[in-house]
Amino acid sequence: MKHPLFLIAAAMIVACSPQKNASAQQPAAQWSKTTLKKEDANALLRFETGGCRGYCPIYKLTFRNDGSMEYFGNRHVEKVGNQTIKLTADEFSQLQNAVRRANLWEQPERLPSQVADAPPHTFTVFNTEKKHSVRAMGPMPQPMQELENLVQNIAEAHGIMVKKGVDPNDPASMKGQVIVKFKPDVNAGNFCMQFMEFKTKPVRRLGEDNIWLIGYNPSELTEEQFINIISGMDGVLEVQADKPVQERN
Repeated sequence: MKHPLFLIAAAMIVACSPQKNASAQQPAAQWSKTTLKKEDANALLRFETGGCRGYCPIYKLTFRNDGSMEYFGNRHVEKVGNQTIKLTADEFSQLQNAVRRANLWEQPERLPSQVADAPPHTFTVFNTEKKHSVRAMGPMPQPMQELENLVQNIAEAHGIMVKKGVDPNDPASMKGQVIVKFKPDVNAGNFCMQFMEFKTKPVRRLGEDNIWLIGYNPSELTEEQFINIISGMDGVLEVQADKPVQERN
């Protein structure tokens, strides 16, 4: 049996031994910066907008180190869905300089704001190992405002409209059209009135067989989505994209 004095001495040695600080083992990235995900390994900057009580455009722009920009339009934009474009060398150089001036790494995760119902704008900056997001609702530091203006200008220079929201209730917004062949007893107007989650309307009749040109708003859904939704509905015999007569099925 071990002597009690030996046990006491052993306990004192353990108590006096330097203990590892659990918090010191945590990398700083876990406190203020988010660890980088695999799909963002080549990203430089992401800019995304949120909604408001009106028709603020909701979209995301991701700029990558290879000089490409990936657009994703969500709601109240002229184009819903994805598009990738290649920046010019001058645009990419301007973007890199603007990111450096904005100094996003040193900004807090949320900027203070007293503006009611301001749409949130979020900047996310990346390096090879981690990322950091800054969310602003309302006024922001001038370098950040200049960065926002630049990314929007780049998108619009390539035909992607992002500065102005699209009102889905405006009849002029229904620029999308598909050709629908209904059963003989289906009223096209009544068919369109049943949708509550998006806007659609009959544009004109194309033939005696109850074939109609049906309009929808591309800011709410893509052509493929619209066709998929209505193609399996009661009273619909056939749906196809609005193409020249010689290209129709």
